[in-house]
Amino acid sequence: MSLFPSIDLRHPSLLYAYLALALQGGILQAIGCIGAIRMNERLLNVYWTLMLLLLFGDVVLGVVWLFRFHYLSGHLKEELRTRLGEQYGVDPEFQMLWDRLQNEQGCCGVDGPKDFSSSEWLKKERQDFPQHRQLVPRSCCKLRPSLREPEPLNMTCVETDRNPALIHLPGCYEAVHRWLQHAADILCVLGFCVIAFLKLCFLGILRYEIREMIQKIKVLRDMSESPGLMDPTGPASLLPGPAMAAKLRRQRSSTEQPPKPPPNGNNNEAEPSSSPTKKNSSPE
Repeated sequence: MSLFPSIDLRHPSLLYAYLALALQGGILQAIGCIGAIRMNERLLNVYWTLMLLLLFGDVVLGVVWLFRFHYLSGHLKEELRTRLGEQYGVDPEFQMLWDRLQNEQGCCGVDGPKDFSSSEWLKKERQDFPQHRQLVPRSCCKLRPSLREPEPLNMTCVETDRNPALIHLPGCYEAVHRWLQHAADILCVLGFCVIAFLKLCFLGILRYEIREMIQKIKVLRDMSESPGLMDPTGPASLLPGPAMAAKLRRQRSSTEQPPKPPPNGNNNEAEPSSSPTKKNSSPE
């Protein structure tokens, strides 16, 4: 980040990003878990609303940084040239980062080695070592391949007017701009095309689940408030309440009624005649 003066870690957009990460990483999840465990309708609605607000905040943050990226790209070369001239050799952190950039990318200066001709670093070198003809730092020199500490091919490489073939002639602007563009592409793809889409899908599913849970909470609340359906506490909640028990007893008594009496009005069924009818016979 030290290479880009326009990027401040205390920028309001980055402060929002820190806050959003803290909320999504622990606080917001705790609210959702407590709301689900306690079956609290308000906490569940608060959880979903905060998630929706964070999604809108992410979209706004992306739009802000889209404009900031265009600003950085348009002023990148000018800012790098200014920082190289004023802070190289003065700010140790910036000098270390720039030397590393020149060694790894094989470049020198912003547009080329001539960018060091008016730098504070060269003025300081001329004052401390007036007999030297050093025009560029050693990080601009082409290095000898080595696994430990690569050394310049020739120590006189810092004198560009004598050995121009021993230094890196391309400037570092293209390498820095390429890295910035690559980082912006990754953030755009991951931040908007992937993470924002997943958040949107998650919010839709979460809203459906919260509605289902709220319906269940209302049903359980109605059952617990009605004394005839269920006792609200303890294992006895699985047993029928007084009204339900009375209803079950009425149903059981209706199924166990005695049989209807026969049509003759007697409680006992009519017994068939045990002896046949005797015929009257006249004596002969």
